Amino acid sequence: MNQSVKFDKLAATYDAARGGEGRGHMTAATISPHLAPGSVLEVGVGTGVVTAGLAALGHTVRGVDVSQPMLDVAATRFDGELTVGDGMALPFDDASQDNVVYVHALHLMPDMTGALAEAARVLRPGGRVVVRHGDPVSEADDLVLILRQVQARQPDRPDAPDAVREAVEAAGLRLCEQGMRPEYESGMNPETFIALITDRQVPFLQRLSPERAAQVVEPILAQLRALPDPQRVRRQAWSCWLTVAEKPA
Repeated sequence: MNQSVKFDKLAATYDAARGGEGRGHMTAATISPHLAPGSVLEVGVGTGVVTAGLAALGHTVRGVDVSQPMLDVAATRFDGELTVGDGMALPFDDASQDNVVYVHALHLMPDMTGALAEAARVLRPGGRVVVRHGDPVSEADDLVLILRQVQARQPDRPDAPDAVREAVEAAGLRLCEQGMRPEYESGMNPETFIALITDRQVPFLQRLSPERAAQVVEPILAQLRALPDPQRVRRQAWSCWLTVAEKPA
């Protein structure tokens, strides 16, 4: 696969189970302090929730994504520049950007080093790359314990911290900071979680045949259906990895 993963078929419902603008604004607030002065390019902008959050904080932002349907949704909440393009071949000139941001998007690129090399190409000297990545982690409740079972069934993620650090360095960037950091708070009830899994909105399920996906998720769905108070929202505070790098001057 030479192109980044697309979410065309999920564009209309993508935000419903992922926190929408509220989560996007919280994530944006965790990115903003790490940015260099100047404009921001979000690669894998998706439905634009983080870009809208960064714009609300006063940043000049543009977004790029391989999916036109996702960009169509983004345009309903963000009136800045949105461009169809792949993170593996960014449609921007050399040294034209002050910051490049990936929010749970770098692992969707077929080659993280290649994607970060593209970020380095379009960055001005002293510009920064900020990456939020990895599976989210929260204190356990009955819903989180089941979510961990879903995570355990996924293939190993390519955006583990060591792999991202190695890709950063191989791309010629200088690592500034890396650690597990708070990112957002969210709430979900078992009924919403069931709909998320049933609709195959978990990315790795989309790569399975419907028959295999049903085999994988049926034990999880059974546990979710057995939980008490299926409409009661469980609230969690989530942390994910944050990696910050800089293009040498």
